[in-house]
Amino acid sequence: MRKNWLFKTFAILFMGLLVINISCKKDETTDEPDGPTDPGTSTTELLVKKFASAPTMDGNIDDMWGTVQTLTGTTEVPALAARNTYLNSDGEGVEEGLGLFEPYSGEKYNFKMRSGYFGDRIYFLLEWDDAKDSKDRQSWYFDPSDNLWKGEHKYANTANDKFYEDKFAMLFPIGEVAGFSTSTCYATCHENLEIVNAKDKHTRHYLTGQNEKIDMWHWKRVRGTYADQVDDQMMTYDAPPYNSSSNGRHGDSTGEAGYSGNSQTLNNGEDDVSVPKYIIPGKTDYYWISVDEISDGTARAVVAVDLDGKLTLDHDVVIDPSQGGFEQGSGNMRVPSVTTKAFTGGRADIDIKAVHTGTGWVCEFTRKLNTSDPDDVVFNVSEELDFGLAIFNNAAIAHAIKPNLKMKFEN
Repeated sequence: MRKNWLFKTFAILFMGLLVINISCKKDETTDEPDGPTDPGTSTTELLVKKFASAPTMDGNIDDMWGTVQTLTGTTEVPALAARNTYLNSDGEGVEEGLGLFEPYSGEKYNFKMRSGYFGDRIYFLLEWDDAKDSKDRQSWYFDPSDNLWKGEHKYANTANDKFYEDKFAMLFPIGEVAGFSTSTCYATCHENLEIVNAKDKHTRHYLTGQNEKIDMWHWKRVRGTYADQVDDQMMTYDAPPYNSSSNGRHGDSTGEAGYSGNSQTLNNGEDDVSVPKYIIPGKTDYYWISVDEISDGTARAVVAVDLDGKLTLDHDVVIDPSQGGFEQGSGNMRVPSVTTKAFTGGRADIDIKAVHTGTGWVCEFTRKLNTSDPDDVVFNVSEELDFGLAIFNNAAIAHAIKPNLKMKFEN
């Protein structure tokens, strides 16, 4: 009986110690997080995360982006002085009193930006609100009042006169640029310049310090779609005197642009007139013509025009605009204003995948941290960098600006 009692006592003590041990282990794990911590947000800083692998550049937001701090903000189109000139071909005597950025002035667009780096590349995710995928960029239409082919306005005069593409731009200083650390985008922009040529703009971009340079990334929805690229450009010094012909904005020194104007001049029997260079017969709702469509014969060259505006294409195809489809602002057969191909050389350093979701844009883009090109900023992960952001909503020049932003790298 005594042995049974001792055995039962020992068993009870052992079970008690086991329960205490399990309880202690449970207590030890209660402080561990249930999942990844919230990376948070900032309104002034873009914290570039050190990735363990590269995100997929497909315009779909991978889970890994959820671990990155988000820069949030709102860009706004500033109000600028009156144009004091006409910018569209038919605007003389009409447009001069409009502000240069009207009718976009005061528009605001909310955005979110995240960034990370892995290996020798930096990656960006930019999202902004935009209910419309704007790609009707200055399409050719036919004006029956004077039997001429014309392009929709490049510079809008009213809210219903917007025929351009969505775009965004980023500016990064290459070395020291006077004023950039305090005013970023505005350091390159010079307003109220004397207008010396008809149709000049009184606001121009250039730098006033010799040897200064800014790296400009300029995505264009229509012109950058062919090979999913951002146009790699720059802003440089321009010598005085400064006026409306001053210009410091250029493509990078090497390489070619990924687009050309789809325009030419032909004689209609009485006058030299502007007409499209290529048309895809019978096609509707198209906004660029690619180099492939030209080379494979899908797009046909326009070889003649008559007094009624009828176009003759190669292989004797005739386009008669009086049959409809080419009406200003609404015709679904209006012709693209540009032909597209791949950017090359120094202008082709930045790859992008842009997706319009129906409510806004999701843009994933990437570039090498160091391209070894003197026209490109070097992203040094041990240094901070000032930058600026601009969003163009169906606009040629009226951009919504967010200055005074800073990049910091996680190490």
